[in-house]
Amino acid sequence: MSNRFRPSRLAVLSVLAAATAACATTPPPEPPSTVRGLYIHLDESHIIRPCGSSSTLWMTGSDSVLEPLRTRSAARSKALGQPHQGVYAEVVGLLEPTDVPGYANVVRVQQAELLADHLPATCQTASAAD
Repeated sequence: MSNRFRPSRLAVLSVLAAATAACATTPPPEPPSTVRGLYIHLDESHIIRPCGSSSTLWMTGSDSVLEPLRTRSAARSKALGQPHQGVYAEVVGLLEPTDVPGYANVVRVQQAELLADHLPATCQTASAAD
């Protein structure tokens, strides 16, 4: 192979140094978080009160992901004759800060699963009246 087609060591090192610097300054993306707790559909809002926490998280996501939770919460409310009844759910999404008063964070939900109509004994949350 001819020397004129071989990159110089200096050129190769320069490219590697630039690539390394670019990687070092770009933070890795945050992994999704899993939140288990009391899901409540509240006046066109989706919220979850995580197990073991007194905080309330605002939830956003596609209708296809959140609709099954909303439907089950509404059905439970209707069956009990009381508005805003929650169901036990698990959501996976990105936690982000929010400026919505009264909410600790927003969860940008990527997937959601209804687990039960009632919280298990291992999941304690603040009551809906708090």
